[in-house]
Amino acid sequence: MEVDRVDRLVADLERLRPEIDLRLKAVAARLLHLSNLVQRYYSDIAERFDVSLSGLAVLTTLARQAPRELTLTEINREMLVTSGGITFVVSRLEKQGLLARQAHPSDGRAVLVRLTPRGRRLAGRLIEAVAEADAEAFAHLDDADRDTTEQLLRLVQAGIESAMAPHHDTTSATADWPVRPSPVGPQEGRSGSRTTRLDTTNRR
Repeated sequence: MEVDRVDRLVADLERLRPEIDLRLKAVAARLLHLSNLVQRYYSDIAERFDVSLSGLAVLTTLARQAPRELTLTEINREMLVTSGGITFVVSRLEKQGLLARQAHPSDGRAVLVRLTPRGRRLAGRLIEAVAEADAEAFAHLDDADRDTTEQLLRLVQAGIESAMAPHHDTTSATADWPVRPSPVGPQEGRSGSRTTRLDTTNRR
């Protein structure tokens, strides 16, 4: 395989800090690099539909839970792309005519969010686009490879959650979808989508 930035990082550490467990560092560095690639990959898909990655996550979360309406807290808990700016993301989607909000009948501090007909149509297209992207990204893996990868990633996730547990609440960051937690979701550009685009000529 071609040498990439992770290999170079590990080689540099082997020279500078030989006491570090380089096998662990290779795994950790590869995961960090992959988390960035994955977020960029799926953000690029979201941009094609004029939404951010957080917007994609909100729309598909509501589609999965339909017809039940969700509070902002429930949406944030179910999203794999966690966002401290969920109110901003929902407000933007509402302005685009994709969501509607109404007062919660029993909690004056909360609102309920639902997809509009236009939002339901777009959520369906997003789910299809993500599925196609999944198939393209993992086409080189056979069924056994995919099963093994998923099992190993579960083990890695469990280890990271265990290490984080004394310091953080990991429940909202590990719901059902594989992108790193973001403090305010993807950076919003002029159109509300990520400003960092995927370089399709070189993903290493």
